[in-house]
Amino acid sequence: MARGRLGTIEGAKRIEALEGTWLLDDDDWALIAMLQDPVLCAELLFEDPLNMDYSGCYTVRDYQYPLFRPKRNYNISPCARDVGKTESIKARAVSHVFRRLGEDMLVTAPQLIHLDPLTQQIERRLTETRLTRDFLKRDAQKTGITHKPFQCDFLDGTRIIGRIPHIDGKGVKGQHVVDLLIDEAQDYSEGGWTEVFPTVMKDHTGPEGSYDFTMTFYGVHAAGQGGTFGRLAKSSSYSVTNITRLQTLKWSKEEKNATAAMYGGTNSPDYRRNVLGEPGQAFNQFFATARLMACMDQDPDSRYNTSVFQAQELQAEEVDKTLGDGRDASELLDLPENIGQQVYAGMDVGLINDPTVVMVFAVMPDQHRKQRLQLIRMFHLWRFREKQIRQITYRIARQYGQTLRSFGQDITGLGLPLYQAMEDDEECPTHLKEVAQGYMFNAKLPVSVDKNYVSEQGQQLVDQYGHIVEVVRDKWTGAETLVARMTMIEASTRYLRGFVDSGFLLLPFHDKLIADFQGETEQRVKAMGLLKKRPGGAFHMLDAARAMAMGYHAAQIEEMVYARPQQPVFDRAVTIAA
Repeated sequence: MARGRLGTIEGAKRIEALEGTWLLDDDDWALIAMLQDPVLCAELLFEDPLNMDYSGCYTVRDYQYPLFRPKRNYNISPCARDVGKTESIKARAVSHVFRRLGEDMLVTAPQLIHLDPLTQQIERRLTETRLTRDFLKRDAQKTGITHKPFQCDFLDGTRIIGRIPHIDGKGVKGQHVVDLLIDEAQDYSEGGWTEVFPTVMKDHTGPEGSYDFTMTFYGVHAAGQGGTFGRLAKSSSYSVTNITRLQTLKWSKEEKNATAAMYGGTNSPDYRRNVLGEPGQAFNQFFATARLMACMDQDPDSRYNTSVFQAQELQAEEVDKTLGDGRDASELLDLPENIGQQVYAGMDVGLINDPTVVMVFAVMPDQHRKQRLQLIRMFHLWRFREKQIRQITYRIARQYGQTLRSFGQDITGLGLPLYQAMEDDEECPTHLKEVAQGYMFNAKLPVSVDKNYVSEQGQQLVDQYGHIVEVVRDKWTGAETLVARMTMIEASTRYLRGFVDSGFLLLPFHDKLIADFQGETEQRVKAMGLLKKRPGGAFHMLDAARAMAMGYHAAQIEEMVYARPQQPVFDRAVTIAA
């Protein structure tokens, strides 16, 4: 690096300094300047094994520079998904160790499910590099890093602190920091915004006497529910950085077509938010965030998260290497025993680039002895062949026998030949054939409707979503039931929402699973129901849960609508002895 350009890196200037017996020369100052710059620090210290073009070296792309290097004190980045926001937070956290002296950075997010994965990656970056690892304040009892809440302490008094605001904002109250980073800021609570803003020391100055603090808010527009984040994104007081998915290297015509199909077109609210980084039109999340979080066990160290629930990923190549060709792939499954008398399973099939996701639920008492529908196993099967997938379903059926009440399967596209092969296979357990339910995502199905949400429009009855409601009368009892017909994807998502709203569902502390639920909107569900062909892409875990929910409710609904022949009741004479 040329001597004359030292001053261009984060304001660093060449000065003569004598520290003990060490004289810092131009090379030393160049290194210091690089470590204090988030871009150069990341490229110097980080590794990226997937970056084949640069032999595993970490590379910050040109379009990501504004995320890594904020230019002003007040910054906001309402960007698309998957453009490098989280990577920039990790890089800025590591460079903070070299840039600050005895000063704090606060990293915060709306919920622990958002913050915990982020702080784990920050911790990994700090501990995998010897330079930052040796700076940690450690002794015989302490590692320099604490959890619950998260904090990194360094020898010179510098700290990186992780906190969540809670609804009232008290979780971030009392902090005094020079750098503030908020991730997923579109979901940050209003109480959190009120309390986090004063935590930044806005009178802090740098060596040149200018104000030296940063506030940066990262997020994706929430359209009609934009709140404070949406308002600040329109403010001229903040430096706004907007990066779209179109700028990323992996964007292509195929990616565009698949994404447009997933979100229901390029003009849909979800496409405009997640791909273009625009506010888009108003949209409605299918699952209310507060109720969804209430269904999640938010203690990562709880018995449920560490023992009852397990996630397992299996790669076809690893299975073949471990077991050998021709062996039953289900031998590698980790399936628990003694999980009650009500077990429900759901599967989303993927046979090419998408994984096959299998979920197993059981109705069991939680820690408060309340009966809840708990997710106990989640399997991601990558590049599995059709026969191997069937082996997995057979193993689950044999493991739980009569306690397996239903096994919902998405048979759209590639799922149909697999389902048909299972029906024709003599090795398929008989009970599995009885409880397996196959669904096309756009098939019209009957769904029961709460009479409290039904109104009259002219000569027709409609529910709160505008679906026409039928009155179905049981020919044996005369009881009337209100039923609406809707696509499988909409019906199953409504069933899941019922589980969430009632608190019946129990989900693990799994950020990607919760992201699937949070990312679903009513507009996308309706748009998907109109498609003739289901696109690939995201929401595999949610789709497996949908298949489970459909199977959970299917039997009782079909019994009401499609009245099956019943055996007649015969009169019986009873003689009473005198």
